[in-house]
Order: sequence, then structure tokens, then C-alpha cells
Amino acid sequence: MELLYEYESTFYTDGRSEKVVCQGRKSFVENFIVQEEFYELFGGFILSDNIESSEEFIGVWGKRKCQKFRQILRERSAEFELIRSQTPEFRRIITSVKNLNKK
Repeated sequence: MELLYEYESTFYTDGRSEKVVCQGRKSFVENFIVQEEFYELFGGFILSDNIESSEEFIGVWGKRKCQKFRQILRERSAEFELIRSQTPEFRRIITSVKNLNKK
């Protein structure tokens, strides 16, 4: 069974409030939601990797978007277990992308 991780991000160190992030392995998630769909469905995505394994993770931030992310995965027959924890070890942010054209 595949794992999804939900945690309070530690990506922002400039005093902004931390956000809930929900991510799964990119190779798993993209079987159900391709990266381009994230703009339409969620207004963007957050991409990170594990510095030890170079495995990439993709997901969303914000409580409601995290719920919607999991719901869409379930509707598309994804089987996963949700792990709620602190930021996974060795995780670093690659990018977070927001669709600036979305209203």
C-alpha cells in the first residue's frame, strides 16, 4: 500500500505561518492526477524530494486542498494509507507553484 504524508510544513523560515501539506510519491500520485491537473484542481502544487533517495513527492498545501486531494485520489481508485506526522526526515522543498491566472 502506498503512503501519503500529511504534516505541518517547515519549508518557510521567514516567519510566515506554516501550512498543512499532503504529499505522496510523485510516481504514485501521477498515476491518478497528472502534474498539469494540479493547476485546475488546486491552483498549484508543492514538489519536494528526499535528499537521501532523490525520490520526488508531489501534493498540495492547505487543509481543504489536502482533503480534496485525498478525495480525488480515492475517487480515481488510488489505494493509500495516510501518515500524519512531522515533516518527513530528509525532505526538502524543490518548488511550490501557484497558478497566478486562476481566479
